Amino acid sequence: MKKMKMFVVMGVMLVAASSYGDMTALLAPGDAILAIDADGMVSNSSYPAAESPSKALDGLSNTKYLNFGRENSGFIVTSAAAGATILQSFTLTTANDWAQRDPLSWALWGTNDAIVSTDNSIGAAESWTLIGQGTVALPDARFTVGPVVSVANSTAYTSYKMMYPTLKNAGATNSMQVADVSFFQSSDGSGSSFLAASDPILAIHAGPDSSYPGAENPANAIDGDGMGTKYLNFGGVNSGLIVTPSSGLTLVKGFQITTGNDAPERDPASWELYGTNEVIASTDNSDGLAEIWTLIDSGTITLPDGRNVLGDMVAVDNSQVFASYKMVFPNLKDNNSIMQISEIQFFGVPEPLTLSLLGLGALVLRRRS
Repeated sequence: MKKMKMFVVMGVMLVAASSYGDMTALLAPGDAILAIDADGMVSNSSYPAAESPSKALDGLSNTKYLNFGRENSGFIVTSAAAGATILQSFTLTTANDWAQRDPLSWALWGTNDAIVSTDNSIGAAESWTLIGQGTVALPDARFTVGPVVSVANSTAYTSYKMMYPTLKNAGATNSMQVADVSFFQSSDGSGSSFLAASDPILAIHAGPDSSYPGAENPANAIDGDGMGTKYLNFGGVNSGLIVTPSSGLTLVKGFQITTGNDAPERDPASWELYGTNEVIASTDNSDGLAEIWTLIDSGTITLPDGRNVLGDMVAVDNSQVFASYKMVFPNLKDNNSIMQISEIQFFGVPEPLTLSLLGLGALVLRRRS
C-alpha cells in the first residue's frame, strides 16, 4: 500500500513537471474577448465656442449645441429663473446638419444640490436621482421639433442632468448635436418651457475610456494574423482586454505580443495580468471591474520598434489556474498615445489539474495491474 501511494505522488509530480516545462498556446480565434480600460468613466466633452451648450436654450433653431464626446454626452442645466420645478415632458429640436448626430436615447437625472461640477466634466460631483430614460424618435428633417417625450416625475428639482447614451449613427459622425431643448411642467409639452436662455448650463460627457474602430476590435488580438489585423484602443494607458480561453481552466506561465502595423509609440511598455474564476459580467469597453480579480504578476515589456514583429517571451510568475484573464497595459512607449497590438498569446498549461489527475489515474491502473 505504501509503495502504491509513493507511485501516486510521484506520478502527480511528474505530470505537473512535464506540463509546466512544455508550455502550450492557450488562446485561440473565437475565444471570448472584451476591450476594457481600467480608467473607468471619463469625459471626452468639448465643443466649438460658437456651438456651446447655451445655444440649446436660446430658442433659435439655426443655432446648436455640439459635443465632440458623441454618445453619452449631454448637459447639466439649473432652472435659475424658475427655481425648483417638476419636469414632466421635454422636446428636442434637430440641428442644421448630419442627422447621424441626433440623440437616439436619453437619460434624465435631477438634484437639489448646488452644482459644483465643471464644464466638460463627467457631471458626477453632485448627488443625482435618476428620473427616467428611454428612446426618442427625432425626424431626419433639419430645424424640426421632435415628438414630445413624457417623463414620470413628481419631484421638483433645481437642476437637471440630461445625457444621450446613443445617437442615430455614432460610428458615422464625430459629435452629438441638438438645436434646442425645452422642458415642460406639463406631461404633454403644453405651455412654455421653464428653461430660460440665461440659465446656467454645462457640457458634460461620461463614457468609458475604452473604445475602438470596428475594424480594429479586440478579437483581432487573438485571430492568429500578426500581419494584417490589430486591436487598437483609444483609451491609451490602462487599456487592455479580458479573455476567456475556450479550453477551460488554464495556468498561464508566459505571453508574447506582436507589434501593430504602425506608430511604435502605441506599443505597451508595462503589463498587469489578473485572473478570475467568476463568470464574466463586465461588458465590452467597460472598466473590467464587475468581477473579483486576483493580480497574478506584473512588469515591464520592451517590444521591438519593428512593425508586425513578434516580441520576446515574457515570463509570468504564476501557480494558480483561472478560467479568465485580464491584461492591462498601465504604460505605453508614449503615454500620450493610444494603445495597439497586433497579437497576444498566452502560454502555459491547459487544464493542468485535469492533466495531473489523468496521470495519477494511469499510474494507479498500472500499479493495480
